[in-house]
Amino acid sequence: MIPSSDHNQRRKKRAQLKHQAGPFIIFFTVLMPTNCVILEQFYFDLKMDPTTQLINGILVYLSYSMAMWSYYQSITIKNYTIDKTIPIQDNRRIDPLYKNTNSCNECNKWKPIRTHHCSLCGKCILKMDHHCPWIHNCVGLRNHRSFYLFSMYMTIGAIQYSYASWVYFRFLFRSSEGFFAHQSTFFYIYWSLTSLVLYPTCAMLCFLFFYHTSLILNNQTTLEQMRSGSNGNCCIKSDRPPRNINLFDRGTLSNIAWFFNYSYFWFLPFENIYKEDGTKYPISPLCNLQDIKISNPSIPLVQIPEQQFDFDKIDQKYEEYLAFAKQKYKNKRLVLIGKEIQLN
Repeated sequence: MIPSSDHNQRRKKRAQLKHQAGPFIIFFTVLMPTNCVILEQFYFDLKMDPTTQLINGILVYLSYSMAMWSYYQSITIKNYTIDKTIPIQDNRRIDPLYKNTNSCNECNKWKPIRTHHCSLCGKCILKMDHHCPWIHNCVGLRNHRSFYLFSMYMTIGAIQYSYASWVYFRFLFRSSEGFFAHQSTFFYIYWSLTSLVLYPTCAMLCFLFFYHTSLILNNQTTLEQMRSGSNGNCCIKSDRPPRNINLFDRGTLSNIAWFFNYSYFWFLPFENIYKEDGTKYPISPLCNLQDIKISNPSIPLVQIPEQQFDFDKIDQKYEEYLAFAKQKYKNKRLVLIGKEIQLN
C-alpha cells in the first residue's frame, strides 16, 4: 500500500508534467489541420474547374477557421465554480439532488450538483465532462458547446482532407508520367507523415463527435455516462434514485436546445451562460398530486391541489393517513401516471 503522502506527491508530479506538456499538445493540435490545409490548397491538383475549386477553397478555409475559433474558445473558457452560499432548498421537490449541502474536501467550499473536482486543474468544475489534454482544460458547463463544435468542424475537415488526399493519390497512381514525377521528394515525405497521423486522428475524431452527440441527446456528461447514470427521475421511491435513469433527460429537442443555450446561432462557439450558473439544471417532470386521478365514474372528480410531495417532511401520521385513504378508496380503480392500480 502506497502511503497517502507519497501518492499525493506522485499525483502532483503527474499533474505538473501534464501541465508543462499542455502548450506542446496545443501546438501539435493546431499544426495538424494547418498542414492539411496547406497540402490541399497549394499542392494537391484535383483537376477541378475554377468555380468548383473556388467553392472547395471556401469550404476548406471556413471549416478550418471555425475549428480554430472553437479550439480557442475551448481553451480559454473556464468552468470554475463561483463562491456562493448554499441556495434555499425547495421543500416541495421530492428529488434529493436539490437538497444538496455537499462540499468539496479539496476546495473546502460548497459543491453544486454535477460538479466534480479536477485534480489536474486543482479546482471544482461545473458540469464536468472530462479533462481534455488536447485543449489543456476541462470540458464543462460553459465550454462543452465550443468543444463539441471543435470536434464537429475538425471531423468535417479531416474527412474533407482524406477524400482530397485519396483523389490526388489516385491521380498520381494513374499518371502516365510516373508517381514521383509531379512533386519533389520533400513533398512526398511531408504528405506521408501528415497522412500517417491524420488518418488515425480522423477515426478518433469521428468517434469523439458521435459519442458527444449521444451525450447531448441524453443530456449527460462523460462521467455520468461512465457511471451508468447516477440520477433518477419521477416518483423516487428511495433516498437515492435508480442508477439507470437520467434525471436531466427532458427529451431530445429540449436537451439539444438547452445545450446550445437556446441560440439560433448554435454553430458558433460562444460561451454558454445560463441563468442559474451551474447551481441548478432543468430536469424531467416530477411526480405530483395532479398525476394521481380517480377514474371511478360513480363518484365526481375531486379538485387536486397543484403541489409536490416532500417525503422529508412527512410525519408519523403518514401511515394513519395511508390506511384511511386505502379504506376510503377500497375496491376503486385509480390511475397513477397512466397506470391503473387498485387498493385492497
